[in-house]
Amino acid sequence: MDPIDRLIPLDGAFNFRDLGGYPGAGGRVTRWGTLFRSDTLHELSPPDVALLRSMGLATIIDLRTPRELEQTGRGPLAPEPIAYRHLSVIRDGGGGGADGEAVAAPDVDDLTERYLWYLEVGGPALAEALTILGEPDAYPLVFHCAAGKDRTGVLAALVLDLCGVAPEVIVADYLITAERMELILGRYRSDPRFDERMAQVPPGRFGVEAGTMERFLEVLHGRLGGSEAWATAAGVPRASIDSLRAVLLRPAD
Repeated sequence: MDPIDRLIPLDGAFNFRDLGGYPGAGGRVTRWGTLFRSDTLHELSPPDVALLRSMGLATIIDLRTPRELEQTGRGPLAPEPIAYRHLSVIRDGGGGGADGEAVAAPDVDDLTERYLWYLEVGGPALAEALTILGEPDAYPLVFHCAAGKDRTGVLAALVLDLCGVAPEVIVADYLITAERMELILGRYRSDPRFDERMAQVPPGRFGVEAGTMERFLEVLHGRLGGSEAWATAAGVPRASIDSLRAVLLRPAD
């Protein structure tokens, strides 16, 4: 599947794309027009809003920090009749979990370790997101962070793995972001609210490499027992996982 076929053409978001069409468990495939992943949505244009309205977008899950949300706001979708859930994966400043205890961030140049750290400090937020994804009335749904790469990439990997999508396909989906990064970074570097902060971020944090997601999935399955074992341990009801699969998977043509 050519990445261009799943990217939704928007003026104000560069990484909004459909997670449909991926081969999953039992010979089924993920449904088109149902679940989307994206970068930040605060700069959408009026035509963007009209397009998403026509798609029937029902729910937004925002994985950004409270500081990110405060700096940009929700953007032009805020007045729309779309359910909005703010589920911050990390605390502002890079540490801390849902219990309020400080947790040191890993070496920021090792993105795999950072993604595994998200499972630790952001476990409750990611588990709540997966539980919402088990609600049929929540669709069509989009989840996003700032660039749609790291926090969004981890949630996408968990969802696709729960649907039985092969690791190499999950990695390929992750790599689509590589083609969008210059556009995404250009937006942030041109914004005075972010330019100083962007200059302080190690260049390695902006990378999109196959090995990053490959190693994450290897540890997810080898150490944590896979996405379903992780999700149930994190508090996602099994009924929600079953419902998520029922909504997102359809028989292959």
